[in-house]
Amino acid sequence: MKAGEKVYFVLALHNHQPVGNLPHVFEENFKIAYEPFVEVLERFPNIKVGMHYTGSLLEWIEENRPDFIDRLRGLVARGQVEILGGAYYEPILPIIPDEDKIEQIRFMSQRLEELLGTRPRGMWLAERIWEPHLPRPIATAGMEYLPIDDAHFEAMGYKDLDHYYRTEEEGWPLDIFPINEQLRYLIPFKPPEESINFFREKQDRRRPRLFVLADDGEKFGGWPGTYKAVYEKGWLERFFSLLEENREWLETVTFSEYRSLFKPRGPVYLPAGSYREMKEWSQGFWRNFLTRYPESNRMHKKMLALRRRLDQLKGGEQYQQARRLIWAGQCNCAYWHGVFGGLYLNFLRSAVWEKLLQAERLIDSVLEGEPFVRVETEDRSYSGQEEIQLSSDRFTLLLSPHLGGSLWELSWRPGAVNLLATLTRRPEAYHQKLMEQTASPAPPEDQVASIHHLQAVKEEGLLEHLHYDPYPRGGLIDHFLDKEMTLEEFRKGHYREVGGFLLRPAEYAIQNGGSPGGAGEVKLIFRREGELEENVRLLLEKSVVLRAGEDRISVAYLIENRGRERAEACFAVEMNLAFLAGYDDCCYYEIPGRRLEERHLASMGAEESVEELIMVDGWRRFKLTLRFDRPAVFWRAPIETVSQSEGGMERVYQQSLLLFRWDLLLDRGGREELGITMAFESLAEKGAEQESAKEEVRG
Repeated sequence: MKAGEKVYFVLALHNHQPVGNLPHVFEENFKIAYEPFVEVLERFPNIKVGMHYTGSLLEWIEENRPDFIDRLRGLVARGQVEILGGAYYEPILPIIPDEDKIEQIRFMSQRLEELLGTRPRGMWLAERIWEPHLPRPIATAGMEYLPIDDAHFEAMGYKDLDHYYRTEEEGWPLDIFPINEQLRYLIPFKPPEESINFFREKQDRRRPRLFVLADDGEKFGGWPGTYKAVYEKGWLERFFSLLEENREWLETVTFSEYRSLFKPRGPVYLPAGSYREMKEWSQGFWRNFLTRYPESNRMHKKMLALRRRLDQLKGGEQYQQARRLIWAGQCNCAYWHGVFGGLYLNFLRSAVWEKLLQAERLIDSVLEGEPFVRVETEDRSYSGQEEIQLSSDRFTLLLSPHLGGSLWELSWRPGAVNLLATLTRRPEAYHQKLMEQTASPAPPEDQVASIHHLQAVKEEGLLEHLHYDPYPRGGLIDHFLDKEMTLEEFRKGHYREVGGFLLRPAEYAIQNGGSPGGAGEVKLIFRREGELEENVRLLLEKSVVLRAGEDRISVAYLIENRGRERAEACFAVEMNLAFLAGYDDCCYYEIPGRRLEERHLASMGAEESVEELIMVDGWRRFKLTLRFDRPAVFWRAPIETVSQSEGGMERVYQQSLLLFRWDLLLDRGGREELGITMAFESLAEKGAEQESAKEEVRG
């Protein structure tokens, strides 16, 4: 058959596990997706496939399944597999600096050449997030082509997308292959014969036609129900057999082979976009996630700030180590949310913060030495509001004067942990579906559904846990409350705030006791006034002190009655602390001299006259001790979200809500002072039983 009568088919798999994902997830997906696909492929030497493995997954394979590297190398050597490159840690490419785009891509190419004996010419674009400036850094990094979704082309009115195209930026060319959305829903979810019929219907005896399916490799075994369908019931075996039976007119090729046969069309210029589902989740533009989720924006802006500071190192070993850590902190999965857990998985957010904090400590150890303390003011979040960062050799704190001096980063550098990697409970579109129905009918026995069509729930009674926060969940949030309010009302956000203090702007002053050498302390003072009721006006002053070389933070409150009448008030300080394992026995509360009936970090309860509270994190091997110079009423409760993941909707522990309350009675001109000290301490090395407990995350 002449080439002009053929249908050409490119099948390319993108295989990825994010930085910080749990070891058993790597292991499970290897067993049910990555390895079995290659086992079937090896039995069909005429089938050609493109393969992409992200750096975080490659590292796991190299360490845990090195024989699999040899098998891939063999498939590459015989021309059956074309390896795709990409940015090493799978960042959303448009939101990282161009230098990092180029260097991550080059680093991946270098590693692939070392491991598999091939230097890629094309690449995978993370989440197919395209912006028009990308051809220049991508081509600069040595890449010649990539696949992106047909939705990009269709937005510009292109039809009959059966070829590949050329674009450019400032004269840097890049070839782009349209991914066919119809094939994304056929393969492997419909009988393989339907895919063959699709190709047959597209055959045109006047010209060759190309169709591309480039999609997640986890679809072939890792998504719910697909292992049974794809391997146990033989879907993939049958599909490859049909491709071979029809190869006279239907030929599998690699991207590079097709480029060697046919020239591109062009030029084309495409707008910013992604695949259709991503545009729905992001409301049209991926960067909207940074606006919708301030938690994501804080991670991103932390990364950018560190990236700027990294340049001050001007090369060297520490520069290379810190740069690699920042790259790992650019891994995309924790920055957004769609059908996968993403941002809603606390351990993914924690992993990003861990990498960034390790980089920060390394950079500052070179630039500052130890000990040191530093204060900086800037619009860190690009919101138009000034924020204050306090840094020392032990901590990084981010405070917001426009939100009453509240705390939005509480990073303890020795443990590389940010206890304010929290998440606010907010409405998601799929919550409406949960309200309408708590479960969907199962697909037919002989059919598996795409995760984009699944609406299952992973536990009964999820509606009981569906609550939304009336304000963002951070730290050092100051409240004046109704004395009759209950813990349950506060946890659900169904209560009355007294006065106008909650997250309202405060004036601030900085008292810097540091020396030119960096030692000393920095004190921030926030002041604001408000009326609890008529003739009852209060001054609220909060000070935060950070000292060089110390693993503790001092917080002090001064409350003064500036009204004409006696003031009776219930003052409270809220902390939301992001531990990872709310239900694990190795993570717990402790109050000296008391026995808590439930002490795990997702427990709920109230305690009177608390002078000291200890929170133990057996996973990350540290403890936090809070001491109060005046005994407090202590409330605790879990903050849990109802979020969507590939397996369905689920309840996820995000953080522990702590509220410390004091009843105040202030005569006219009267003053009350309250103090809180937060002290961190490393624990001994973890035991094997605590290490194994890490696998139980969502209990």
